[in-house]
Amino acid sequence: MTGLPYSGKTTLTKALVKRFSFSAVSMDNIMEEKGLDSATMVQGDWNAVYSEAYDRLKKLLAEGKSVIVDCGNLPAHERNTPKNIAESLNIPSKLIYVNTTKDEILRRWKNNQVTKQRGHLTETGLNLAFELFKEPTEIEHPIIYNQSTDLETWVNVNI
Repeated sequence: MTGLPYSGKTTLTKALVKRFSFSAVSMDNIMEEKGLDSATMVQGDWNAVYSEAYDRLKKLLAEGKSVIVDCGNLPAHERNTPKNIAESLNIPSKLIYVNTTKDEILRRWKNNQVTKQRGHLTETGLNLAFELFKEPTEIEHPIIYNQSTDLETWVNVNI
């Protein structure tokens, strides 16, 4: 799964997990388990979270489970690691891109400043995400999810 913060990756993950009983590896959940806050994390913290996520992915795939990795995977090279893990186990992988406009992301970010419904990124953190994010290319064969699309229709066509 790839997309900017506040794009709806976790919402889509939850819907797919509920519908198909997929397993999920969530960066946000791992950070919460470790008591980490993205606003104060240093590179070593990020490395530990990613390492834990990849270990969980490998374990679940080895158990024969279908897994969604709920992670921004902002630069393309981050998207290669879960794909390579799956390929090392002879398991096909698919990339889902939650495509949300920058205006909508900013609206959700501002709303979250008030509601605190999820972990909150600083303005600097959000701007860094905008800088780091590289939209998936044709080479990656992304399955694109736009939230204006009916989920049932999207699932029937893509999953």
